[in-house]
Amino acid sequence: MDFLLILLQLFSAFLVAPLFDGIARKLRAKFQSRIGPNIFQTYYDILKLAKRGRTKPECSSLIYQISPYLLFLSSAMMFCLLPVTYGADSYFARISDVLLFIYLAAMFRFIFIISGIDTGNAFGAVGSSREATIGVYSECIVIMCLIVVMLGIGTSNLVEISNAIRAGEYGYFIPSFAIASTAFIWMMYVETGRKPYDLAEAEQELQEGVLGEYSGKDLSIMGLSLMLKQFSMLGLFLVIFEPWNFDNPILALIVFILEIGILYVLVVFIDNFGPRFTMSKGVRKTLIFPFAIACSAIFCFILGV
Repeated sequence: MDFLLILLQLFSAFLVAPLFDGIARKLRAKFQSRIGPNIFQTYYDILKLAKRGRTKPECSSLIYQISPYLLFLSSAMMFCLLPVTYGADSYFARISDVLLFIYLAAMFRFIFIISGIDTGNAFGAVGSSREATIGVYSECIVIMCLIVVMLGIGTSNLVEISNAIRAGEYGYFIPSFAIASTAFIWMMYVETGRKPYDLAEAEQELQEGVLGEYSGKDLSIMGLSLMLKQFSMLGLFLVIFEPWNFDNPILALIVFILEIGILYVLVVFIDNFGPRFTMSKGVRKTLIFPFAIACSAIFCFILGV
């Protein structure tokens, strides 16, 4: 039964993620006084690409060919680690761990980076370098926030963390936890790929240089994997900082998916009215603030508050 619920959790994410992406694209177009695509356009794009043939650069290796599938597997595993349809009595609770989630997220980024470099495309290499730069800053801040939570509760198990916060043993009444949640949700915004960190409306832009040589089924798999990874990161915030208590796993899954979708769409409001920086200015002007907030959370935790 637990295995079927995990499959349902994963299938629901794959089914709903393109819909919320389409809604976000439609809202962005409305803010820019455009008609915009249909809210189901992302589904059409994925299906259209899946029917097309594959291309392969002459200088690429096996890494180029297997990267889409590795990205798919790592993003799927990340979402399955989130304890939505299972609890402490489930077998999967043993592997639902914050550290394993971080490793999978780091592996996803690493595969994404080397897939762009392996193409031999200059735009792919620059895009991969940009992705690596953002990762160096964002992953450091995420880990600092999670350290506050893990050391405060005394475990890295996501199920136990959620149960402790729902029971009121740990939560926003502790200043270090509240401060860490602020920096963490900031980093989740970064992971969704919005301005000023990433906004590639056209494939020829440097941000999308990593995907420049991919086409057909490979590109559709990578696009779906990126959406699921974004859903997983937002879901991690909800599991740790905003856990809900539902005895019915189906109801818990529905509410969880809706919460992620709402967060995914709401960031469009920030994205549409935010500035767009160059890479150096984006890091210097924006990522330094969540880093300072995360350091404050660590400092408060050391002081015992």
